[in-house]
Amino acid sequence: MCFLENDIDGETVDCGLTEAMVGYLFDGSFKKQIKFQQFVRQYKEAETIVILEPVPVGVANSTAELQPTPSNDSSGEPAHKRLPVVIVIPTFPKDVQTRLDAKESCQKVPKIRHKIIRVLYEIMAEYTMYPTNAEYIQVAKALIVKYPFLRDKEGNGYDICVGEDLMSVEAHVKVLQSECSKTHPDVSSVKDLMARTFSWRRREVTEGMPVDDVLKKYPYLRMPSGLFNEVDQIHPSTSSFCARFRDCFTAVLPNVLKLAKGQSHLTKHYTDARQDALAEDLPGIDLRAGLIFLPSIFREKIEHLITVGEGDPATPYPTIQLMDNDWIMAISGRGFSVVKVDGIAVCQCTSIDEAFITAFSMYFAFNIAYPVHLKNTLTFLQRCIVSIVEEGEKPLPVTLLRKINLLY
Repeated sequence: MCFLENDIDGETVDCGLTEAMVGYLFDGSFKKQIKFQQFVRQYKEAETIVILEPVPVGVANSTAELQPTPSNDSSGEPAHKRLPVVIVIPTFPKDVQTRLDAKESCQKVPKIRHKIIRVLYEIMAEYTMYPTNAEYIQVAKALIVKYPFLRDKEGNGYDICVGEDLMSVEAHVKVLQSECSKTHPDVSSVKDLMARTFSWRRREVTEGMPVDDVLKKYPYLRMPSGLFNEVDQIHPSTSSFCARFRDCFTAVLPNVLKLAKGQSHLTKHYTDARQDALAEDLPGIDLRAGLIFLPSIFREKIEHLITVGEGDPATPYPTIQLMDNDWIMAISGRGFSVVKVDGIAVCQCTSIDEAFITAFSMYFAFNIAYPVHLKNTLTFLQRCIVSIVEEGEKPLPVTLLRKINLLY
């Protein structure tokens, strides 16, 4: 009750209690006075207080332009405050704090790094959901003051391992996940957040982040449009990935259908689907059939890409699962499918052509090497259909070029 009666709280302790004040609070007990003073010393040793430098007007204005405008409450005041003058770096979770106490450069370990970022983000989230770049930097500086061994050896020392990019990514990811959880997310906002987090996401993917973790962190990649946009960011072009795929494949479609007649065992299903179709449905049927026939031209099997029925595919590679157990329905465009990768059902598609392009885009989005049993088909699509050439790729083998020449 003495603490309440005398208005003693954390702020009062931070300001400092004299020995007389402590004696008054614990009158008649030297043991309690000593233990309380010991507690205060340990509390202060566990904190680092950093006085933030004033943010230059030019910097504040330039970064503020990138931030959403804060809403106002009923009083007309902004719904959030800027960071306080004094920033306190708290104690981290035990597994992180143990490493920091041992002066380990643990920011290089993804799991530890993410925990550090989460704590720093929570500090800022108490005051604003839209911190400026200058504020990101100041909080990162506070961390480096307390743990100087986390400083990067290059640049300003904090912007790569625990600085602006990392913290801003975590903030954007929270907003992205919240937006994607809505029934009708704001697509323009989602695309903007995916663009802001793109560089960091690519580093996570190339460093080996599991597909399941990538999908949880960036749920927009569970949508075909999200995967197509991701490829557009990885390999920018004057035309979109999806449009380029459809237009360029349509150009070779007549030759695909011609060459596949004597090579694919599914040609009868195509004939049956076409027989009962309306004239306006024939272009779509031809396109879907051509995609299904394509692997046979390169002496590969479509069954390595498309499975029929509800059983899980026996491969970690991107796979299309026809849920209606019927090739004719798939070719006709009446069945729906699920696109899977690494045993995870990523998204549903209403047509086999959308599913085909979605599965193909996953190789780029998740940094997956082509499997041997589909390498020629996928290489043809990459090099000739969507015109993507990765740095350091070798010229196409002569045997593959001969097959490709038959299509043009």
